[in-house]
Amino acid sequence: MEINSRLMLFTGRASYYLGRKILNVLQRFPEMQDLRLYEPEVIKFANENLKVKISESVRGADVFVLQTAASSWHAHTGINSEKVNTEDTSELSLSENLMELFIMVDALRGASAGRITVITPYYPYARSDKKDEPRISITARLMGQMLRDAGADRVLTMNLHALQIQGFMPMPCDQLDANPLIARHFREAEKSENLAVLATDAGGVKWATKYAEMLKCPLAVCDKRRWKDNQDPEIRNVIGIEEIKGKEIAIFDDEILTGGTMTTAIAALKDRFDLPVSYVSCVHGVFAKGAVERIRKTGVRQVVTTDTLPPLKKDDDFVKVVSTAPLLAAAIRNIHTGKSVTRIFTQPNFIFDIQGNLFP
Repeated sequence: MEINSRLMLFTGRASYYLGRKILNVLQRFPEMQDLRLYEPEVIKFANENLKVKISESVRGADVFVLQTAASSWHAHTGINSEKVNTEDTSELSLSENLMELFIMVDALRGASAGRITVITPYYPYARSDKKDEPRISITARLMGQMLRDAGADRVLTMNLHALQIQGFMPMPCDQLDANPLIARHFREAEKSENLAVLATDAGGVKWATKYAEMLKCPLAVCDKRRWKDNQDPEIRNVIGIEEIKGKEIAIFDDEILTGGTMTTAIAALKDRFDLPVSYVSCVHGVFAKGAVERIRKTGVRQVVTTDTLPPLKKDDDFVKVVSTAPLLAAAIRNIHTGKSVTRIFTQPNFIFDIQGNLFP
């Protein structure tokens, strides 16, 4: 199918919140002022089967489909409340959102869309990226295969849990990097000259080093070891503690689920090493039930995350949400026009600032 110059942006029910933000940024370009955000009609039958109907002609169009791997507890802030009953959001589980995505892509392919790019800012089953137990599925690979079989031509995502997931994809996959957007927030909204970055274990050194370089601030690393096989790991020492004493300490990660490991580390740092943590940050704020309150009780001043998943609350000063919409919009435009996507995630200031304003 030949691709025409028409760009069409679709969103699943759980990702309407981000779709509107991306649309607002794209409409700043003169050639995209008339762009619309399309929502397919979704009907759930009594037997729990889904019907997804595309109401507009997509023949030959360059179609972008947005659906993040949201769970039911995110749905109430992700939906278009004018079309989806808030009381029904408890049924918008991850599995239902994925089925909606697969059916939508298949419907678009059946309607002769020219090219279909799936945008999944938080990639589904990203943590299931290896076979570390007998007789289990590498489900991150399965997701890519199912998207391909449904009819997707390429995938656009944000900060995969493991880079090898790109190798599982049977189609092109572009991974964007939200870390520079978070770093800019700290430079502009906080006093970065008094910040220090702390890696709570060896696995976090990669993230911590990246932020220490972007923020030009000192870095310390926890020496976490397990004393006995049946005990939880314990922070034995903090390497570089003299560099971060008296500073505003920030811990960075790719995602936070329950916050259990994070809060245990924060408590140990404060009690054993007199190192209170001021900020906790992650790209993907999964925040299972009780996670935010668990972190709040540690005395942390603020949690900084992005909108790859719908925020749990629309108004919460404790959780600062940095929007990824400018980055995603830039990628959509460059994919559509055949320009480099690499230039966007290696030079995030190339087109947009953090508020989504266009650069000259």
